[in-house]
Amino acid sequence: MKTLFFSSAIALMMMLNLTAKAEGTRVSNNTQVQIFQTNKQSVDVYVAKAAGDLVKIKIYSESGTQLMTARVKKQKTRYIRFHLNELPEGNYKISVEKDNQVLSSLEVSK
Repeated sequence: MKTLFFSSAIALMMMLNLTAKAEGTRVSNNTQVQIFQTNKQSVDVYVAKAAGDLVKIKIYSESGTQLMTARVKKQKTRYIRFHLNELPEGNYKISVEKDNQVLSSLEVSK
């Protein structure tokens, strides 16, 4: 019974996730980006692009200080989960950039 309930709950969450439009969703020049906060401790970023295109995922603090950069170049698609549990409480901005142009960004709170 637990397995059936758990499977049904996951299927429902997947359907809601696929039908909901996230604030951090954007399509630009054959590059698809989706940013969503799954809970207060993690942020998921999905990037679909042409192989060889350089896309940078950056995390900024509330004051605008760049905390981290992840580069995606070789893969056509990439799904990355960023764990925010080691960061202090506050607001953060996750930004996806290509050729120094912001494709998508999302403000998250922890």
